[in-house]
Amino acid sequence: MNLPIDERLAGAIWGHLVGDALGVPYEFRAPGSVTEVRWGTRGTHGQPPGTWSDDGGLMLALLDSLLHVGFDLEDQARRALAWYDTHAYKPGALFDIGSTTRRALERLKAGVPAIDAGGTDELDNGNGSLMRILPVVIFDPNLTKQDIIDYAMGAGCITHAHPRSQLVCSVYCSAARRLVEGQDDLPGILVEATRDVEAVAPDELLAELPGFLTYPHRDGTGYVFDSFWSAWTSFVSSDTYQEAVESAVTLGNDTDTTACLAGGLAGLRWGLAAIPGPWVGAMRGRELVEPLVSALVSRWHSA
Repeated sequence: MNLPIDERLAGAIWGHLVGDALGVPYEFRAPGSVTEVRWGTRGTHGQPPGTWSDDGGLMLALLDSLLHVGFDLEDQARRALAWYDTHAYKPGALFDIGSTTRRALERLKAGVPAIDAGGTDELDNGNGSLMRILPVVIFDPNLTKQDIIDYAMGAGCITHAHPRSQLVCSVYCSAARRLVEGQDDLPGILVEATRDVEAVAPDELLAELPGFLTYPHRDGTGYVFDSFWSAWTSFVSSDTYQEAVESAVTLGNDTDTTACLAGGLAGLRWGLAAIPGPWVGAMRGRELVEPLVSALVSRWHSA
């Protein structure tokens, strides 16, 4: 699909944030209970319409770091803590933060180096790194396949350092990069992304690949395998941005994350103009987002 890169980049950021905000009111709803998705409700967390969650806040913190200093784990950690401790990267109060992410941020506050802060237990395989990882594939026009895997693993490990989470971040980022480049064969994109990971990822990640590829569920939960496949299936089975994110929300459970993951991919594929204008216009915190989108687009044009 031939779209200007400006459209894809802005679509990725706004697609992620709008999907997040659409899903926030429906979070923790039982599967099958969301039969109609409406923009503008308060729902689960009582947040004003157009509010993104920890997914969007930590995604913006990562994007800001990458745009200002390149790939630097300690700077990424500082900005994540700024989100956690101050009003940075969010339009209101902190709410809805995952337990693995919270533990990692508390370790960072205690002085643990960023590379050592992430959870390594098998139980630390929620979607808290996947939900924020998209900026690593859009901040630089000159990334190699190895860069994408290294950056996905590195940025993810600050909170989620188990190989399973790192594998899923790597596959998601490799697939997203192909959307940045305008590829449109969605089944082929995933096959090629998986091959890229197989070619360059370390053995401990590859040991998780068979379980990932054969994972059968699409329940919208916070488990990283389920989260990826729920979002990917919502994306590839849809013909529009709105259909993709609404499909993600109807799965129930971790609706904000499923929708932000699907929304980021859909925004890359169809561009900013494909996201309903009233939804984008109703987003809180636009003044936090627009300078980052402008800086991102400028970086690509000056490369």
